[in-house]
Amino acid sequence: MSLQQCSLLAIALGAGLPFIARAELTVTGVEPEVEQNIRAFASLAGETCDAEDWLVRRRFRTLQSEAREALEPFGFYDPVITSTLELDQPCWRASIVIDPGKPVVYRNVQLLIEGAAATDPAFADLKSSRSLTPGAVLRHADYERIKRVLQVRAADRGYVEARFAENRLDVWPKEHAADVSLHFDSGPRYRIGAIQLEQAFLDPAIVEGYLDLESGTLFDSAKLIQAHRDLSDSGYFGEVQVLAETDSAANGEIPIRIAMQPGTRIEYTVGVGASTDTGLRFRAGFRNNRLNSRGHRIISDLGVSPVVQGITAEYRIPLRDPRREWFSITGAASNEETDTFDNEVQRLGLRWTESISDTWLRTYSLDASNESFVIGEDVDTSRFIVPGIAFDQKIADRDVFPAYGRRLGAEIRGTDEAIGSSTSYVQATVWARWIRSFGSKNRVLARVNAGVTESADFNELPPSIRFFAGGDQSVRGYDYESLGPRDSDGNVIGGENLLVASLEYERHLRGNYFGALFVDAGNAFDGTDFDPEVGAGLGLKWRSPLGPIRLYLGYPVSADDQNIRFHLQLGADL
Repeated sequence: MSLQQCSLLAIALGAGLPFIARAELTVTGVEPEVEQNIRAFASLAGETCDAEDWLVRRRFRTLQSEAREALEPFGFYDPVITSTLELDQPCWRASIVIDPGKPVVYRNVQLLIEGAAATDPAFADLKSSRSLTPGAVLRHADYERIKRVLQVRAADRGYVEARFAENRLDVWPKEHAADVSLHFDSGPRYRIGAIQLEQAFLDPAIVEGYLDLESGTLFDSAKLIQAHRDLSDSGYFGEVQVLAETDSAANGEIPIRIAMQPGTRIEYTVGVGASTDTGLRFRAGFRNNRLNSRGHRIISDLGVSPVVQGITAEYRIPLRDPRREWFSITGAASNEETDTFDNEVQRLGLRWTESISDTWLRTYSLDASNESFVIGEDVDTSRFIVPGIAFDQKIADRDVFPAYGRRLGAEIRGTDEAIGSSTSYVQATVWARWIRSFGSKNRVLARVNAGVTESADFNELPPSIRFFAGGDQSVRGYDYESLGPRDSDGNVIGGENLLVASLEYERHLRGNYFGALFVDAGNAFDGTDFDPEVGAGLGLKWRSPLGPIRLYLGYPVSADDQNIRFHLQLGADL
């Protein structure tokens, strides 16, 4: 086939393809934000390619006036505009070229706040707004924003009678100047009036414990929002309304009405999990969120795995401030069988937990336990009555998959033979987890666990009090609780002290998948005889709808047996 024939064939094929023409309006000479507003004003921009020519011409005749109107909110009142229209194309094409000219600037600005708001710190930033000062370019949006913020802030802080005594914006296009006169009279600030609670299933004192609202105090909508959040998070209510009855405001007070509907009272949960430490786990839970009108709760969990089988129960009683303080009676029974030990535990306990700051919890505890255990060649039974105190803090940008966060904790507990314990001991433990993101694809995770024990007779201490290392949450690359001091037969019997640290780097791969590199080091030990074991490896993480699922390959760097071990983890990072 000749070149001429090829050309004719291409033309013939091309003739069979539809040519898609598009209407086009070109705007030049202004910033994108201004251009967007011009297109919103221009009626021509809404016409399609198949519009009649007479209609396109009509729209084009109003294009310049519409553009002028669109420029004014940005302070341009004296633009030079040229426009063209082409109709001899497959589709109409129009262009508009704009020289916005000299902008209008604020000349005289009077922003006066009168009434009680004049001395309210919440309005201080509005008195010195940089966008509304002499010499600044006029922007109608800034002017309207100041007005709106004044009104909203006044409503939020209880200025029921607030109004604009004067509200003027005068523009002098020929002088390229604008004068503003805003006189805002807030009137008096109202106080919180009578608080009406609408519910019939909880003692009013319990509901009031969730409220930082008090009749006679200055009104602040932030307190109402916090009250709604606290009541909704309490677990007692399915629906909460916190309403300021401003239409009924009188004598300087705003009545508050809080309407609540009961939430789910009884909850059952069933779940299945897995980890290489404990194997496949079955879990069942029961929760009574509202046992009586005093807001008492019952929380119970049953867990079964090849390594650990146990049941726990808690009777929780809210105290003076139920958001931050509660008392618990706890009970637990468990059986744990590892390659290192067998241990049966029955425990009763008392807990008093309170928030001592926005992020810290403090818990006083008293536990009575009976434990039967086999560890190494020793078979024994021990009984303990143990008081303790613990502190816990969690800070994170979000609960699931945090980009930044930390978890800190410490506990001191101990007992003496004089109060009926099998032996005397004092034990202190501390723990820390830290997460930090770098860019959008990288995270670093670090953790440290440490503990120290002083005892009259270490052999009387059951496995639940001794320290072990190794496993998913300890030194990866080693079996669960396989590290620690050994007896004369080589059996791991646990240690008085513990020190374990971990550093992990995580990199986003694609979608919800992440790769990881880690190194762990540490051990359980007696006295100062610290001989850390090291594990390192890599991992794959999946951010599933149910939470993070992690699979690691751990290599026991310092062990004689250097077999790679799999570690499977489910659960939160902190």
